Amino acid sequence: MLEGSHTGANMAEVVTGVLREYGVEEKLGYFVEDNASNDDTLVMALAEEQVFGDRLYNAGEQRLRCGGHVVNLVVKAFWFGDVDRTLLQDSIVVTSDTMASWRKMGPWGKAHNISIYVLASPQQRQEFNQLGAQTILHRDNATRWNTGYTMIQSMLRNRDAVEVFCLRHSKEL
Repeated sequence: MLEGSHTGANMAEVVTGVLREYGVEEKLGYFVEDNASNDDTLVMALAEEQVFGDRLYNAGEQRLRCGGHVVNLVVKAFWFGDVDRTLLQDSIVVTSDTMASWRKMGPWGKAHNISIYVLASPQQRQEFNQLGAQTILHRDNATRWNTGYTMIQSMLRNRDAVEVFCLRHSKEL
C-alpha cells in the first residue's frame, strides 16, 4: 500500500514490490498512464531499479499516454476554453468568488455549484433528500473521467428536487 505522497519514487517502491511478488517484472514492456509528471518519474525509477531485468528499457519511449485520458483533456479544453485552470482543481476552496466564476461557465458551472452546495453539509443533503431526491447528487472533479456526465445525469434524475432546492437557496447559488 502506498503511504505518503504520490511521488514517482514512492509509487515505484510499491510497484516494484508488486511486480516482484507476482514475478511479472520481466514480462512488462510498456506502461500506459495519464499525463501526470509523477508517472514519468515512476517509470524512470523502475528502469533505474532494473525491474525489467537485463532488457534495455527506454522510459521515454515505453511509457505511453492513455488515449482516454488525452481525449478527456481535449474535451475539457473544448468545454471550458480559457478558464483559469486552478478553478478546475479538486482542492480549491469553495467561496462566493469561486462559485461566481463557475456560474460564468453556463449550465455546467451552475450544475457544479448546485452539487457542491447540496453536498457541503449533512443538513443540506438531508433537505435535498426530503424533497424527494431519487439518488444522491454527484459532483464533477478534475481527476476522474466521466464525473461531469454522472453529475449531469444525477441532476436530471433529481430534476424536481433540484428545482425546489434551487428556489429555496437562490441567494446562495
